[in-house]
Amino acid sequence: MNYTVKVTYPESYAQRPATNASVILTNSTTNAKVTVVTNSAGEAAFTGLLPGNYQITASRTLTPAEGLTLTGLETQVFLNASITNQIISADGTLDIKLQGGKVGGLVFKQVFYNGTKTASGNYLVDQFYEIYNNSTEVMYADSLYIGESGGTPGNVATAVPFAFSKSAGNVYLQNVFMVPGTGKSHPILPGQSFIISNNAINHKTDASGNPNSIDLGSGVSDFEAYVASTNRDVDNPAVPNMDVVYYGASSFSWLTSVFGPSLVIFKTKNIDLLPKILEPGSTNTRLYMEVPGADVMDAFEALANANAVNFKRIPSALDAGFVYASGSYAAETFVRKVSTTVNGRRVLQDTNNSTADFVKTTNILPKGWQ
Repeated sequence: MNYTVKVTYPESYAQRPATNASVILTNSTTNAKVTVVTNSAGEAAFTGLLPGNYQITASRTLTPAEGLTLTGLETQVFLNASITNQIISADGTLDIKLQGGKVGGLVFKQVFYNGTKTASGNYLVDQFYEIYNNSTEVMYADSLYIGESGGTPGNVATAVPFAFSKSAGNVYLQNVFMVPGTGKSHPILPGQSFIISNNAINHKTDASGNPNSIDLGSGVSDFEAYVASTNRDVDNPAVPNMDVVYYGASSFSWLTSVFGPSLVIFKTKNIDLLPKILEPGSTNTRLYMEVPGADVMDAFEALANANAVNFKRIPSALDAGFVYASGSYAAETFVRKVSTTVNGRRVLQDTNNSTADFVKTTNILPKGWQ
């Protein structure tokens, strides 16, 4: 079969056809991938395709000069788009529109959600989230929110994808924490990072810990996501607590899914004005906080396995891909790749695509480098 994917820029750009965009068709059954670059008309022509169910992704990186021509802003821009479950059974054409934003600012540097277990098989809440200043300017962590999306990562056969539409580019969060401060209490220099831990203790030496885990105690963790309302969480008074803004879970502490969480960091003018809404078509009475995609600074998506793409919860404009661990409690962390080094400052790769931007490793080094 012959199939054409026509890629366009957002309506606000100076031109619509997206030339030199990379379009990838992945067969959902065989995982075979075919890549074609768009021509001057923004068209990627595929020939000899087998009928089937396909995942389609498109991406385009604009140089600062191209960004100036197309948007009026001289800055690097990463654009993405994706479509899942596209049935291709005959010759045809598909239109797809890129979305995205400029690079820079605060980003996830490392996400350790996979966790470890004790020798007796008990799980530890030794997760942490490292956030990095990828810009050239001092940024302040004060009033930065970190939120966890609702929905399942597709780890069981009976799982149902999160029912919220991703077309508007918003995210729907079940838990939200905020970095405290007065506005400039927590400066983050270019090339530096800070760590938010679920339980800010030394999990290696703790009596209920695991020698193969990590030290997240004072001097390592900068903030702790302590949830006093559960009456079961343990506080380390030596580590400042995050402000609990919205907590919709019922566990004894903030434990993101060890099968794959979807996380965002964002800033917003008035979080009290953000709506809290029910999942469409669900009988679940849990309310989710709706955060506009424009407020999101960075996103990270993890799913249960390579075939769980239908369970993506983050819109492709914020994160076009996802990562996955080899199993729960496998002590695997995900670290963002280094794109380049400028005067000793590492610039991390940020294409708004977790698949491309992160690597999986068992070498867990909070604030360290691989």
